This record gives sequence, C-alpha cells and structure tokens, in this order.
Amino acid sequence: MADPKTDPGREGTRLIAALEKCWTQIQKHHPDLPPVLFITGTGIPRRQVEKPSVSTGAPRRRQFVTRGHHWADRWAVAEEEQRLAELFVAGETIRDGGEEVLKTLLHEAAHALAHVRGIQDVSKGDARWHRKEFAQLARETGLEPPKKSEKSLGFSNALLTDASRKKYASVVRQINGAALPGLGGADQADVEEEKPTEPETPGSTAGKRVKVTCGCSPDPRAFPVTPKVLAEGPIICGLCGQPFTLPGEEDADDDTESEAQAEGAAPAVEPTVPLPDPRPAEADADTVFPVHTEN
Repeated sequence: MADPKTDPGREGTRLIAALEKCWTQIQKHHPDLPPVLFITGTGIPRRQVEKPSVSTGAPRRRQFVTRGHHWADRWAVAEEEQRLAELFVAGETIRDGGEEVLKTLLHEAAHALAHVRGIQDVSKGDARWHRKEFAQLARETGLEPPKKSEKSLGFSNALLTDASRKKYASVVRQINGAALPGLGGADQADVEEEKPTEPETPGSTAGKRVKVTCGCSPDPRAFPVTPKVLAEGPIICGLCGQPFTLPGEEDADDDTESEAQAEGAAPAVEPTVPLPDPRPAEADADTVFPVHTEN
C-alpha cells in the first residue's frame, strides 16, 4: 500500500484540503459566507493550448487565463437537499504561490457575499467588469481595490493587504506546502490577457439586447439582438424574406412604403437569405454564468 505522504495520487487531495481550510478560515471572519465546492485545473481553455498542425505553419494561439471563478448554486447535494457554489482556482494561480491563491479566494468571497446579499457587483453586459459595489465588498473581505475603475475590468484588480497576509499566514503556508510542482504545456510567456467588452455606462446599450421580429404571419419569428448588430445592417428572415425589426418599426415601414407607392415608386424587395435558427430569448433569461477573475 502506498504511503499517503509520498503517493503522487494524493497530491491533488492535499491541495483541495488546503483550499478548503483557507475558505473555512475566511468564513470565520465572514459568517454569512456559504460553503463551496472546490475544483481546480488549468485556467486556459483547451482550444487555446493545442498546438496547430505542423503543415499549416500557423503560430501558437493566444492564451487567456481565468484565475478563478465563483459560480453560485452550481452543484446539487442530494443528501442535504441544498446547492453549493462552485469555486474554481486555476493551476496557474496555485503555481504563483499561496498569497496569489489567498487573493483569489478573497476576491471570490466578495462575489459570494454579493450573491448572498442580492447585490449586483458586476456588469450585466459583461461579468468581467466589476462595479463599485464589488470594490466595497472586496474591502470587507480584506482586499484593497483600485481607487478608480480601470478601463478593462473596472474594480476587479483588488490587491492583498498586509493585514490579510498576517491574518491568513498559516493557511498560505499550507497552500504553498500542498501545491503541485507546476503545470505542463505552454510557457507562461505566451499567456495574454483577454480584453473584455466595454463596460456599461449610463445611457449605454453595451451588452443589452432588444427583441426583433420578422414579417412571418400569423406567428412572426423573434430573437434578441444587440442594438449595435442591428445598426450594422438588415437581418433578413429566411422564411418570409422580410427584415427583423423592433416593435413599432413595422408601422413606420408601412407608412414609408405607402408614400412611395403613392408617388409611383416601386417598393424595395429584400433578397431572401437563409439564416440559422436563432436561439430563443428565453434561453438567456434562465442561464446563470460564473463570475470570473482574470489575468
């Protein structure tokens, strides 16, 4: 029988145990934090680390790292009839040391508090954009957020304070002791930061969608689309050949067409272009996405 202290198969178990102990210590200082289920692995999507075929001569794909994420109510615990949040910590974060892991856990703890208290702490249009509400929660968990929102991620880049280093020094040492030697694969130098979309601003339509419908009768087809995409050009229905329009635009189009016919001009005929079936609007409404910490 293998010695648990030297068996390579036990390394992952020791690491998860260290992460769970760190979370337990954070919960002692923030009692309203719920329990979580830890998972770990690479923070780089597989499609971005696979090497291209030799025959293509294409360069290696850019790599985007997700340091961690908190995904509320992700896992069901049948025995206790409850749901647990998923807390992911990337191997790249663990490789950078216990303090980086602690910073990530405190960051995700702020997101967990936001969920428990019903606070909108990230942009609805782009969950990577962290609002000022997140900055307040980050201070509560022991981080120091930037004084001003940063262009790419808002208040996401919250730093570990000296007080937090001292408070959690023992669990940081345990994480360092349990960390695996490192991840194989691509070099860290190839990793780049994924630039999120621009954040929401007052009066902005970034990330928001409007419902458009076609001219099919008696049941017009409908799907959500961003105003930017709609403004780029007409979206034609493959069944009726009519463009998808916003509610109320149909009447305006009818009036324009009537005026044109009254003046003797021939009405415009839109070409029929087959398009793939759009995803129903309801699909977006019921989907809950994780909140990511990126680097």
